[in-house]
Amino acid sequence: MIKEENYKWENWAGNHSCIAANYFEPETADQIADIIGYAVSNRLKVRVVGSGHSFTPLALSNEVLVSLKHHGKLVSIENNFVTCQGGMLLHELYTILQENKLSLANFGVINKQTVAGAIATGTHGSGLTHKSLSSLIHTMKIMTSSGSIIEIDENTVIHTNNKEFNLLNAAAISLGLLGIVLEVTFKCEPLFFLQSEEHVISFDEYLDSMDDDARRYEYFKAWWFPHTDKVYVYKTGRIAEGFGGRGKYEQYTAEQRSLDLEIDKVTAPMFIDSNDDATLIPEINRHCVERFFTPRVRLGSSFEILVHDETVPMIVSEYGLSMENDIHKKALRAFRDTLERSTIKAHFPVDLRYAGAERAWLSPSYNRDTFYIGMCVREYKKKEIPASMKLFFDVMRNYDARLNWGKLSDSTRGELKITYLMLDDFNGIRRFLDPHDIFQNDYLKSIL
Repeated sequence: MIKEENYKWENWAGNHSCIAANYFEPETADQIADIIGYAVSNRLKVRVVGSGHSFTPLALSNEVLVSLKHHGKLVSIENNFVTCQGGMLLHELYTILQENKLSLANFGVINKQTVAGAIATGTHGSGLTHKSLSSLIHTMKIMTSSGSIIEIDENTVIHTNNKEFNLLNAAAISLGLLGIVLEVTFKCEPLFFLQSEEHVISFDEYLDSMDDDARRYEYFKAWWFPHTDKVYVYKTGRIAEGFGGRGKYEQYTAEQRSLDLEIDKVTAPMFIDSNDDATLIPEINRHCVERFFTPRVRLGSSFEILVHDETVPMIVSEYGLSMENDIHKKALRAFRDTLERSTIKAHFPVDLRYAGAERAWLSPSYNRDTFYIGMCVREYKKKEIPASMKLFFDVMRNYDARLNWGKLSDSTRGELKITYLMLDDFNGIRRFLDPHDIFQNDYLKSIL
């Protein structure tokens, strides 16, 4: 086991960092148990770091940091189930699945997170017939603050505060607060293939058709380019494996492929300049939608169509909204109108996605079909929240939006108790499994 003292850790975006007095890279469950025992006996706080793709101080600890980078092995593949250790990176899992002609039903777009980190924060893709990655958990093993291992499935119950609870509903999205994830078994399906129709429409056209398209297509998302009135839609559905070759059905030119590969490199200097001069942003957004986001039809496996590499550092905020009474449409329109009336400018893309209702208590989609609005500021490494995000926060709180735990927000503890209906029960289970609060940090304590 690797151990370092006074170890500096920084997240991927570069907006949060800490110096941990004790940093560990365990390889075995016994070593993880020793770390937990050390923390408990010395009254130290423990946080597990993955690849740093959360934009909040979620993973920070100045006392004990644990990286599972050497606890990320494949455990087994049996029928349509794959079991891996918590530190496996998603792109490693995806490679294994493809080699075995398997797929998950849906994916988060980014493939750099660890498995444990992705499920802890509710990573999701887009499509009303699908839920978060956590909803695909068949079983999981966690090590609690006592050093004991709990194997959790959909039938595991826990008794606390004179109540009985389904533990998977609490553990599937847990922010790392119930214990350290040792193993996860995912439900998979045979590898499948997709056709993605992609083109530009106006903002108002999108508002008129968005829900119909979300119900018509298994996978549907859009990117809005602020200050342009342009929305790029992705309408994606399954096709047979033997689709007769790409050339006959695909409308995706060599030039478009080349532009897709170079967009991040070309635009990164523009975003850096725009963080000092926001008046550049509208023209950058216009240029990008016209230059890089041309109509196309792409064919490929689920991995080729639903996953991509993200290379430009950014900070991100995202909220989930109820679809009842068109609250989600009202919120999106209000964000657009408020932004355009102000002098504040926002980078593309504003990511517009859907997810079906699920049972995980800390999911923004808990018990309701959900529309997600996500915005980013690219090449931004300051700890201060930029003005465009503050504006976004202010609009979203008017619509009872639920934050994405791994992305930036200024939601207060009181607001979270209103929007996350099971938060008190989650905290009851957390205290039962972690009576010494060793898996907390200052940030989590402040919001929970």
